[in-house]
Amino acid sequence: MHTEDVALPPGPSRRVQLTHIDLARILDPDGQPALRRGRYLVRVTPVDPPAPALASGDVHVRLVTAHRLEVDHLHGLARLPADVLQPRQQPRAVGGVEIIDVGSTTRPGFWPLACTVDASGQRFLQWAGGGQVAVDPRFRRFVLPDDRDGFVEVEVLDVDRLPLASIEESILIDRARLGPETLGRYVDRATDWLERTALQLFLEPTVLSTDGETLGRPQSGLGAPASPLRLDADEIVPPLTFFVQPAGKWTGVRFPYAHVTRVLGLVGHIAGVPTLELPMPWIQLQEKIGFAQVVPSHGQAAWGLLSLLAADVFHGAVELPGFWHFAIRAGLREIPGDILEAIGKRAALDALTAIGQAFKPGVSSESISKEMSVSTAYVRNAQANLLSATRAEFKADLDALIPRLKNRYLGLSNVAIV
Repeated sequence: MHTEDVALPPGPSRRVQLTHIDLARILDPDGQPALRRGRYLVRVTPVDPPAPALASGDVHVRLVTAHRLEVDHLHGLARLPADVLQPRQQPRAVGGVEIIDVGSTTRPGFWPLACTVDASGQRFLQWAGGGQVAVDPRFRRFVLPDDRDGFVEVEVLDVDRLPLASIEESILIDRARLGPETLGRYVDRATDWLERTALQLFLEPTVLSTDGETLGRPQSGLGAPASPLRLDADEIVPPLTFFVQPAGKWTGVRFPYAHVTRVLGLVGHIAGVPTLELPMPWIQLQEKIGFAQVVPSHGQAAWGLLSLLAADVFHGAVELPGFWHFAIRAGLREIPGDILEAIGKRAALDALTAIGQAFKPGVSSESISKEMSVSTAYVRNAQANLLSATRAEFKADLDALIPRLKNRYLGLSNVAIV
């Protein structure tokens, strides 16, 4: 948990107080970024004078923001109208009501939403001059017809918030656009694809543990239980098998993860019981390939422990499944620009697909003259649309970028030709 003090200016208090939190300054003890992409909350605790704490809703932290995706890759295309209709703003004067669907035959424009209250206190909702629909407290959703052949579906979120007197307000119905939440989901999906499928590399510092939030340790002294190592693990992973090293080789552990920046704990288990814990100064780490060699430091105690280890545990063993229980931190130390480019272009592909579905297949352009004549141009491919060329260009860029990213951050692949 990160804490920052915010001093309010003297004078009358304001209802809105703006402050800035630099996420790049939130680091762990090793100077690595402590925040990963995901959902967080901001809790405000007044201290002078004391008052109950206030917590925000979900704060989404992403490697690429929805705004950067729209500006850098979509260039305003996210605001192109689609065939789906939606209210530009939800009702305000008619409180407690939310429009959740708009009929496809409704024309874009301003339409009145009215709430009428009769002498008995019964409330009625009315849309665009259509018939009145009584609000029944047993139900939450109602279909309100207009005076033609359209309709809207509304949800009464809270009956107590409905107006106590008759009131009417205008609602702007417009064609839907890709909003920040939708673009953010495309970014999340693109980041998961790059991290889990394309590269199989953690893009941010990630704590991986075989035992969750704690890592067990062998007993110390005369059977005295050792306190477990406390962790703030991001993911739980399976333990590793111990393999005997050839003569003349130091014992090593190859983690199945690239860019292992730190080993937090390494404990050997036999039959589920912690047997051996290696001192962290003995771990010589090769970060990029995730390989750790166990090299004891100089000293009689170190060599004696190594001899005991070899004689009691490793000597003569073929392999020990599930022996190494560990806690490590793996992932890139910082997010370079080419990684952000790959995320943005992958997310843009999903966004362009959704935007392109709003256009008629096979149409390359369409214009309407002052005489209300319509001119339409078509392409040869009946499944193509206005954005097909842009999607093809992004896909070609991405296909060329992924192999370069693999070579740069995972190393060259070995290929044997027989």
